[in-house]
Amino acid sequence: TRFISTFRVTLVKDKNVCFEQCRLSNSAQAQPIIRKLIEQHGQSDREQFCVLLLNAKNEIIGLNIVATGTVTSAQVCSREVLKPAIIANSAAMILSHNHPSSDVSPSQDDIEITKRIIQAANIIGIQVHEHLIISMQEDRYYSFADNGIIKRMYDEIG
Repeated sequence: TRFISTFRVTLVKDKNVCFEQCRLSNSAQAQPIIRKLIEQHGQSDREQFCVLLLNAKNEIIGLNIVATGTVTSAQVCSREVLKPAIIANSAAMILSHNHPSSDVSPSQDDIEITKRIIQAANIIGIQVHEHLIISMQEDRYYSFADNGIIKRMYDEIG
């Protein structure tokens, strides 16, 4: 006789982040929420890759810091990005990360990871609305959606 482990998957509430805006309709509303998450629960001097988890009405149901990296990069795995979205029963999500250098221009790696996450999320029915790159020192950000990149990536996968 051999014993096989059984597992129970649960969502564990870690902490709270207080904010007024609960329903998002554009990237400008998401950016301060990400900044606050990183300032209060992350490490703003290093790259942090975060997700905002949304329900079908685009109301925020959770936040998660997926990866903490170095001053110039963070290793991001699609599976780790999707895990909190699946567990929280998210209908959609907003990807985001900070650039400690304050240069909010996307790198080729930023574009590639966004494309991989969109492809993986599409398969399991989770919509990626946005990927924001934010500056922690200035009130600046780069929006993949506002620049047409998210739509183009969805168009490419059909």
